[in-house]
Amino acid sequence: MEASSTKRSEAGGVPPAGLRAWKKERTRSRISDVATGLFMRDGFEAVTLAQIAAAAEVSVKTVFNYFPSKEDLFFDRADDVIGALADAVVERPAGETVVGALHRVLADRRVPFDPSGWRTLRDPQHYEGFRRYLETEERSPALRTRRLVIGELWTVRLTQLLGHQLGLPAGDPRAAALATMIIAAMTLRARTLSAAMMARLSARTVEKRVRAVVDESFERLAVAFADVDVPRAAGAPARKSA
Repeated sequence: MEASSTKRSEAGGVPPAGLRAWKKERTRSRISDVATGLFMRDGFEAVTLAQIAAAAEVSVKTVFNYFPSKEDLFFDRADDVIGALADAVVERPAGETVVGALHRVLADRRVPFDPSGWRTLRDPQHYEGFRRYLETEERSPALRTRRLVIGELWTVRLTQLLGHQLGLPAGDPRAAALATMIIAAMTLRARTLSAAMMARLSARTVEKRVRAVVDESFERLAVAFADVDVPRAAGAPARKSA
Protein backbone atom coordinates (compact mmCIF):
# COMPACT_ATOMS: atom_id res chain seq x y z
CA MET A 1 0.00 0.00 0.00
CA GLU A 2 1.19 3.49 -0.84
CA ALA A 3 0.30 6.29 1.56
CA SER A 4 0.07 9.97 0.64
CA SER A 5 3.68 10.86 1.01
CA THR A 6 4.21 13.93 -1.15
CA LYS A 7 2.61 17.19 -0.18
CA ARG A 8 0.97 19.48 -2.70
CA SER A 9 2.82 22.54 -3.89
CA GLU A 10 0.92 25.74 -4.62
CA ALA A 11 0.14 26.41 -8.24
CA GLY A 12 1.86 29.29 -9.95
CA GLY A 13 -1.34 30.71 -11.44
CA VAL A 14 -5.11 30.66 -11.21
CA PRO A 15 -6.48 27.41 -12.69
CA PRO A 16 -9.49 27.25 -15.04
CA ALA A 17 -11.75 26.27 -12.13
CA GLY A 18 -11.69 29.89 -10.99
CA LEU A 19 -10.28 32.13 -8.29
CA ARG A 20 -12.49 30.83 -5.49
CA ALA A 21 -11.57 27.20 -6.07
CA TRP A 22 -7.89 28.17 -6.37
CA LYS A 23 -8.01 30.04 -3.05
CA LYS A 24 -9.69 27.11 -1.32
CA GLU A 25 -7.09 24.68 -2.62
CA ARG A 26 -4.28 27.02 -1.61
CA THR A 27 -5.71 27.29 1.92
CA ARG A 28 -6.10 23.52 2.14
CA SER A 29 -2.53 23.00 0.99
CA ARG A 30 -1.16 25.56 3.42
CA ILE A 31 -2.96 24.01 6.39
CA SER A 32 -1.78 20.53 5.42
CA ASP A 33 1.81 21.63 4.83
CA VAL A 34 1.96 23.49 8.14
CA ALA A 35 0.47 20.53 9.99
CA THR A 36 2.87 18.06 8.40
CA GLY A 37 5.82 20.25 9.32
CA LEU A 38 4.69 20.31 12.95
CA PHE A 39 4.08 16.55 12.95
CA MET A 40 7.56 15.88 11.62
CA ARG A 41 9.14 18.26 14.13
CA ASP A 42 7.23 17.39 17.30
CA GLY A 43 5.57 14.03 16.61
CA PHE A 44 1.98 13.43 15.51
CA GLU A 45 0.48 12.83 18.94
CA ALA A 46 2.14 15.90 20.48
CA VAL A 47 0.64 18.41 18.03
CA THR A 48 -2.85 19.82 18.69
CA LEU A 49 -5.37 21.17 16.21
CA ALA A 50 -5.18 24.52 18.00
CA GLN A 51 -1.42 24.65 17.33
CA ILE A 52 -1.98 23.80 13.68
CA ALA A 53 -4.64 26.48 13.29
CA ALA A 54 -2.46 29.10 14.95
CA ALA A 55 0.57 28.26 12.82
CA ALA A 56 -1.52 28.30 9.63
CA GLU A 57 -3.23 31.54 10.72
CA VAL A 58 -6.73 30.12 10.48
CA SER A 59 -9.38 29.07 13.01
CA VAL A 60 -9.80 25.53 14.31
CA LYS A 61 -13.20 25.56 12.60
CA THR A 62 -11.50 26.28 9.28
CA VAL A 63 -9.16 23.34 9.79
CA PHE A 64 -12.19 21.08 10.35
CA ASN A 65 -13.88 22.53 7.25
CA TYR A 66 -11.05 21.05 5.16
CA PHE A 67 -10.02 18.02 7.21
CA PRO A 68 -12.46 15.85 9.22
CA SER A 69 -9.69 14.54 11.51
CA LYS A 70 -6.08 15.18 12.45
CA GLU A 71 -5.03 12.01 10.62
CA ASP A 72 -6.51 13.42 7.40
CA LEU A 73 -4.02 16.28 7.61
CA PHE A 74 -1.17 13.79 7.35
CA PHE A 75 -2.74 11.51 4.74
CA ASP A 76 -4.12 14.39 2.70
CA ARG A 77 -3.29 12.74 -0.62
CA ALA A 78 -4.87 9.34 -0.02
CA ASP A 79 -7.55 10.10 -2.61
CA ASP A 80 -4.86 11.10 -5.11
CA VAL A 81 -3.16 7.73 -4.67
CA ILE A 82 -6.24 5.66 -5.46
CA GLY A 83 -7.20 8.17 -8.14
CA ALA A 84 -3.88 7.69 -9.91
CA LEU A 85 -4.31 3.92 -9.80
CA ALA A 86 -7.82 4.23 -11.21
CA ASP A 87 -6.55 6.45 -14.02
CA ALA A 88 -3.85 3.91 -14.88
CA VAL A 89 -6.45 1.16 -15.13
CA VAL A 90 -9.07 3.13 -17.06
CA GLU A 91 -6.56 4.68 -19.48
CA ARG A 92 -4.45 1.58 -20.06
CA PRO A 93 -3.49 1.15 -23.72
CA ALA A 94 -4.45 -1.69 -26.02
CA GLY A 95 -2.57 -4.87 -25.24
CA GLU A 96 -2.19 -4.09 -21.52
CA THR A 97 -3.99 -5.79 -18.64
CA VAL A 98 -5.29 -4.16 -15.48
CA VAL A 99 -2.56 -5.84 -13.42
CA GLY A 100 0.02 -4.73 -15.96
CA ALA A 101 -1.11 -1.12 -15.77
CA LEU A 102 -0.88 -1.08 -11.97
CA HIS A 103 2.46 -2.87 -12.07
CA ARG A 104 3.87 -0.16 -14.31
CA VAL A 105 2.71 2.74 -12.14
CA LEU A 106 3.81 1.21 -8.84
CA ALA A 107 7.23 0.26 -10.20
CA ASP A 108 8.02 3.39 -12.18
CA ARG A 109 6.81 5.98 -9.65
CA ARG A 110 7.84 6.64 -6.07
CA VAL A 111 4.23 7.61 -5.37
CA PRO A 112 1.45 6.77 -7.86
CA PHE A 113 0.31 10.34 -8.51
CA ASP A 114 3.80 11.73 -9.23
CA PRO A 115 4.76 11.27 -12.91
CA SER A 116 8.34 12.37 -12.22
CA GLY A 117 9.01 8.83 -11.04
CA TRP A 118 11.98 8.27 -8.74
CA ARG A 119 14.03 11.24 -9.86
CA THR A 120 13.18 13.53 -6.94
CA LEU A 121 14.53 11.00 -4.44
CA ARG A 122 18.02 11.62 -5.79
CA ASP A 123 17.92 15.16 -4.40
CA PRO A 124 19.41 15.02 -0.86
CA GLN A 125 17.02 17.61 0.56
CA HIS A 126 13.97 15.90 -0.86
CA TYR A 127 15.26 12.51 0.27
CA GLU A 128 15.60 13.70 3.86
CA GLY A 129 12.18 15.34 3.87
CA PHE A 130 10.56 12.18 2.58
CA ARG A 131 12.47 10.06 5.09
CA ARG A 132 11.28 12.27 7.94
CA TYR A 133 7.71 12.03 6.67
CA LEU A 134 7.85 8.23 6.72
CA GLU A 135 9.56 8.26 10.11
CA THR A 136 6.73 10.36 11.53
CA GLU A 137 4.25 7.67 10.54
CA GLU A 138 6.44 4.86 11.84
CA ARG A 139 6.55 6.50 15.28
CA SER A 140 2.79 7.12 15.53
CA PRO A 141 0.34 4.35 16.52
CA ALA A 142 -2.55 6.55 15.39
CA LEU A 143 -1.12 7.03 11.91
CA ARG A 144 -0.25 3.36 11.51
CA THR A 145 -3.84 2.50 12.44
CA ARG A 146 -5.23 5.05 10.02
CA ARG A 147 -3.13 3.53 7.23
CA LEU A 148 -5.01 0.25 7.76
CA VAL A 149 -8.35 2.05 7.53
CA ILE A 150 -7.28 3.76 4.31
CA GLY A 151 -6.26 0.38 2.92
CA GLU A 152 -9.75 -0.97 3.58
CA LEU A 153 -11.33 2.01 1.83
CA TRP A 154 -9.01 1.58 -1.15
CA THR A 155 -9.96 -2.11 -1.34
CA VAL A 156 -13.66 -1.25 -1.61
CA ARG A 157 -13.07 1.34 -4.32
CA LEU A 158 -10.70 -0.91 -6.23
CA THR A 159 -13.13 -3.82 -6.07
CA GLN A 160 -15.83 -1.69 -7.69
CA LEU A 161 -13.43 -0.39 -10.34
CA LEU A 162 -12.05 -3.81 -11.23
CA GLY A 163 -15.47 -5.39 -11.45
CA HIS A 164 -16.54 -2.71 -13.91
CA GLN A 165 -13.32 -2.74 -15.94
CA LEU A 166 -13.21 -6.51 -16.25
CA GLY A 167 -16.89 -6.80 -17.05
CA LEU A 168 -17.67 -8.98 -14.04
CA PRO A 169 -21.17 -9.31 -12.54
CA ALA A 170 -21.91 -7.28 -9.42
CA GLY A 171 -20.67 -9.09 -6.34
CA ASP A 172 -18.34 -11.39 -8.30
CA PRO A 173 -15.73 -12.57 -5.75
CA ARG A 174 -12.97 -12.43 -8.34
CA ALA A 175 -13.00 -8.63 -8.30
CA ALA A 176 -12.75 -8.54 -4.50
CA ALA A 177 -10.02 -11.16 -4.46
CA LEU A 178 -7.90 -9.29 -7.01
CA ALA A 179 -8.44 -5.93 -5.27
CA THR A 180 -7.50 -7.38 -1.89
CA MET A 181 -4.31 -8.93 -3.26
CA ILE A 182 -3.34 -5.70 -5.01
CA ILE A 183 -3.71 -3.76 -1.76
CA ALA A 184 -1.66 -6.44 0.03
CA ALA A 185 1.07 -6.02 -2.58
CA MET A 186 0.95 -2.26 -2.05
CA THR A 187 1.31 -2.79 1.71
CA LEU A 188 4.44 -4.86 1.11
CA ARG A 189 5.71 -2.17 -1.23
CA ALA A 190 5.14 0.54 1.39
CA ARG A 191 6.91 -1.48 4.08
CA THR A 192 9.87 -2.12 1.80
CA LEU A 193 10.09 1.56 0.88
CA SER A 194 9.87 2.69 4.50
CA ALA A 195 12.45 0.18 5.74
CA ALA A 196 14.92 1.19 3.02
CA MET A 197 14.43 4.88 3.77
CA MET A 198 14.78 4.38 7.53
CA ALA A 199 18.08 2.60 6.86
CA ARG A 200 19.17 5.61 4.77
CA LEU A 201 20.00 3.45 1.77
CA SER A 202 20.93 5.22 -1.44
CA ALA A 203 18.12 6.47 -3.68
CA ARG A 204 19.13 3.93 -6.32
CA THR A 205 19.02 1.07 -3.80
CA VAL A 206 15.64 2.19 -2.45
CA GLU A 207 14.21 2.17 -5.95
CA LYS A 208 15.78 -1.20 -6.73
CA ARG A 209 14.29 -2.85 -3.63
CA VAL A 210 10.83 -1.42 -4.25
CA ARG A 211 10.87 -2.46 -7.89
CA ALA A 212 11.90 -5.99 -6.87
CA VAL A 213 8.89 -6.53 -4.59
CA VAL A 214 6.51 -4.90 -7.07
CA ASP A 215 7.81 -7.07 -9.92
CA GLU A 216 7.53 -10.23 -7.85
CA SER A 217 4.03 -9.43 -6.60
CA PHE A 218 2.47 -8.30 -9.85
CA GLU A 219 4.06 -10.92 -12.05
CA ARG A 220 2.45 -13.55 -9.83
CA LEU A 221 -0.88 -11.72 -9.84
CA ALA A 222 -0.75 -11.62 -13.62
CA VAL A 223 -0.47 -15.41 -13.73
CA ALA A 224 -3.11 -16.00 -11.05
CA PHE A 225 -5.75 -13.82 -12.73
CA ALA A 226 -4.86 -14.40 -16.38
CA ASP A 227 -8.24 -16.00 -17.05
CA VAL A 228 -10.08 -12.85 -15.93
CA ASP A 229 -7.66 -10.00 -16.62
CA VAL A 230 -7.13 -10.22 -20.37
CA PRO A 231 -5.25 -7.55 -22.37
CA ARG A 232 -7.38 -4.71 -23.67
CA ALA A 233 -8.28 -5.28 -27.31
CA ALA A 234 -7.09 -2.82 -29.92
CA GLY A 235 -9.75 -0.23 -30.60
CA ALA A 236 -11.73 -1.13 -27.50
CA PRO A 237 -13.13 2.03 -25.80
CA ALA A 238 -12.02 2.79 -22.28
CA ARG A 239 -14.57 1.83 -19.65
CA LYS A 240 -15.02 4.85 -17.43
CA SER A 241 -15.33 4.26 -13.71
CA ALA A 242 -18.77 3.32 -12.60
